[in-house]
Amino acid sequence: MTIPPDSSALAAQLLAIPGVAEIFPPSPPIVQLSTAAAGLLTRSPIRADLVEVKQTSGGTRITAKIAATADQPARETGRRVVDSLLAAAEPGAEVTVQIVRVS
Repeated sequence: MTIPPDSSALAAQLLAIPGVAEIFPPSPPIVQLSTAAAGLLTRSPIRADLVEVKQTSGGTRITAKIAATADQPARETGRRVVDSLLAAAEPGAEVTVQIVRVS
């Protein structure tokens, strides 16, 4: 079994890509809120990952939501992000990237 990529390292990697302005947590706001509440209750720093990495029976699934800069074509930025995530993941990993804003 291979070790899945670290979410924090992937987020830093994506922010270094030309055209990526910001990364947003892929989980819905209600899940983020419940995660934050759990952190408060347990007094531990639980935070939502900016890049979601899940192990499934079919392999690794990586999900990211980004904001792209207006000075780069959004489609090319998205392609660079996908290529970067695929390079960091095990062969056969499923990668999903959403561009949720262009600024």
